[in-house]
Amino acid sequence: MFKFVISMLVLACAMAFAPSARKASSSMALAAKSKSVPFLDAPKNLEGLVGNKDFDPLGFSDFLDPKWLREAELKHGRICMLATLGVIVASTVHPVLGDVNVVAAHDAAVKSGAMAQILTTVAALEFVGVIALRETMQGKGRKAGDFSFDPLGFSKGKTAAQLADMELKELENGRLAMVAFSGLITQAALFPEKVPALSTQA
Repeated sequence: MFKFVISMLVLACAMAFAPSARKASSSMALAAKSKSVPFLDAPKNLEGLVGNKDFDPLGFSDFLDPKWLREAELKHGRICMLATLGVIVASTVHPVLGDVNVVAAHDAAVKSGAMAQILTTVAALEFVGVIALRETMQGKGRKAGDFSFDPLGFSKGKTAAQLADMELKELENGRLAMVAFSGLITQAALFPEKVPALSTQA
């Protein structure tokens, strides 16, 4: 009798764990893994976005609207593309701020008043950007980052696939520029003697 009772208890324990094991294995099979960080689950809220690489290791897309995140990514990418170009050009052509490197140029621009002009211009652009972002967040048909700014007409006559390809190129160049600008400024701050000065000398 004792052996029978033990056998029933062992069988009951085995049956109790069997369904949960099946659930765990099925849920693991259903959870897609990130293409960029394979040991993490793919962020579900980024599906369908142009340029999605399943890269969101901190899970921002779990609690922030992807439209807001895409607007911010495009804005920072565009700024960094201009900033990277600015650092390279300012380090190689005739400067207006004197014999300073790219880091010291900031303080020189503040003293000359140039930074105040930049701040005023950026404030006006940000005001327009906030209005545009509101339209995106309220679902009024505006795509994140779209300001209908195409003075050279690159998007005219393009198919949906070609426009998506152009969006992807802009996004990936912006991501590269964010890394590039961070590297340029970090190098200029840590090793100023190795960075070309904005010298007035040829």
